[in-house]
Amino acid sequence: MRIAHLSDIHIWRFDLNPFRLLNKRAWGMMSLAAGRARRFRLERLDDVVERVLSINPDHILITGDLTTTSSPAEFAGALKGLARLLVDRDRTTIIPGNHDRYTASSARSMSFEHAFGAFAPAGGYPWLRRLDDETAILGLDPTQPRITARGYLPAEQLNKACELIADPAERPRRLIVACHYPVAAPPGYLYELSVKRIENFEAVRQALATIGPHLYCCGHVHAAWAFRPPGLVDQLCLNAGSPLLRDRTGLRPPGFLEITLEGSAVTATHHAWFDRGWRATPIHHDPAFFPAVSGVKSHAS
Repeated sequence: MRIAHLSDIHIWRFDLNPFRLLNKRAWGMMSLAAGRARRFRLERLDDVVERVLSINPDHILITGDLTTTSSPAEFAGALKGLARLLVDRDRTTIIPGNHDRYTASSARSMSFEHAFGAFAPAGGYPWLRRLDDETAILGLDPTQPRITARGYLPAEQLNKACELIADPAERPRRLIVACHYPVAAPPGYLYELSVKRIENFEAVRQALATIGPHLYCCGHVHAAWAFRPPGLVDQLCLNAGSPLLRDRTGLRPPGFLEITLEGSAVTATHHAWFDRGWRATPIHHDPAFFPAVSGVKSHAS
């Protein structure tokens, strides 16, 4: 199975409607005007979509922040710009990021759900979405319309998530946890994560440490990585980075991840674009990350 993992697309639009600026969005507009808009190259979106389609993924996973200030125009722009990735609801999964619930009003009006709710199971979080008889995505949502970029995962949601996979007979052999917020980061990104992480991240880490081998697909920090976090020996943390980011440092090339699952093996490849075109770089391979099951035929493709 081949999965294209994207995150933090950050479609942005300037909104000068005064009635939509009587909240946190006013700060967002000032941030865009001050330079944030130049950080995300919307003109590259068609090229990103084309590259995703070129790898012929079996499934597409987008882990939030499709918008910047959760305005109606941004949601409309994201739907239009990503339309070719949204053709088959059964082959695309989308969860929200904190920017998709940027204001209390957008959260109350369920703007994200109206735009992208069809690309996840109905009924609220957490949920378990099966991709085949061996692979499933466990969806979590810690996003909150706060002044800061921090999130919070309610204990009720966390406990229910563990219950969904508690039965060994029902637990998928290849489990993918989808959550916008990382619960760990490589050394170079620890400070950046610390100022905008899930507030109860220790409780989340403790719960994740009990669920067995899983991929943890996230975003939020605009950098691509694949690493095994200390203290979470059964987790492979995969951050897709940001596909439209203008990277002047050369340290955060914009792109997305191609995750290949074949039997027990996991391979992660970073597709990044540079001035001279796209480059695919393998960033992780584990030939036996998931448990082997004797007598069970693999359905990997």
